Amino acid sequence: MDPSKLVRLSCLFEKAVANNAKLLEKRELDELYNEFINDGRDNKANNMVIFPCTGRRTAG
Repeated sequence: MDPSKLVRLSCLFEKAVANNAKLLEKRELDELYNEFINDGRDNKANNMVIFPCTGRRTAG
């Protein structure tokens, strides 16, 4: 992630924690946070584990 975006993310986060962030800043924070979390991840890979659909087991 671009260093300037990290600085902006930090600034917006501090404003949000202090309850001083405006609605547009909160939206920008959400977008930057998602970009930060997804940075370096392979979008093509799906890490979801699919379990086979077999008979259900009960605890009884």
